[in-house]
Amino acid sequence: MTLKLEIELHGFAWKNMLFALVLILPALACQSSPERPALKEAQLFRSSGQYQKALESYQLVLTINPDNQEAKLGTGFCQIELERFAEAQETLKELTAKHPDNEQAYYRLGQIHLHLKQYTQAVEALRRALSLDDHFADTHYYLGLAYGELRQYGPALAEFSATVKLDPGYIEAYYNMGNLYTREKKYDKAIEAYGRLLKKKPDHLMALYLSGDSYYALGRYPEAEKMFEKALEVNFGFTAAQMALKKCQEKIAEGSF
Repeated sequence: MTLKLEIELHGFAWKNMLFALVLILPALACQSSPERPALKEAQLFRSSGQYQKALESYQLVLTINPDNQEAKLGTGFCQIELERFAEAQETLKELTAKHPDNEQAYYRLGQIHLHLKQYTQAVEALRRALSLDDHFADTHYYLGLAYGELRQYGPALAEFSATVKLDPGYIEAYYNMGNLYTREKKYDKAIEAYGRLLKKKPDHLMALYLSGDSYYALGRYPEAEKMFEKALEVNFGFTAAQMALKKCQEKIAEGSF
């Protein structure tokens, strides 16, 4: 089974809001006047998805003050959104070199390393981010993904557990927990993880299917049959679920449970 690692570098609204409210606004109050309008303009462009224009405004700020952390971090964020990952990586490395206490810079740098399949570097950056502030569910989640890619399943599961402790609605963490438990053939734990996901999202196709697969592996065919049927209610054309349901019904007909 392939571990699903959905790496999404866009749309972290709550992190972006934190960035705007905690970093940019206080900074505006103490910036010299040439920086202030450019930072405000950059944020307006960024909030409307105009990342190239936002990038140009951030670069204007950096021309005025090369050590402006908000502009440097904003530059890296816009480069990520524009999929200019190598440039973003260099930008964020420069920022962390000058300001080793910038949690957001390490978090974004970890995301980039993960996207570029540089998993060891991703672990280092994300662990550094957590050493500065361990209260962000996203950071734990991406660290779990990096550990998973390195086949360090124990640490990966610990990070996914930390993710859902901080955010009980983080369904991707439950899903990956289930997948890792399946890899380790801990089917009862996999069923539990998928079940917690399904309480949040009852029509999650793969969680339904993989729950059925775990029940089947335990010889619990009636429960497996139920999950495969639910998966087909979500997507009747799901061939794998159709085949699994047929096998399951054959086992039930044989009385093999």
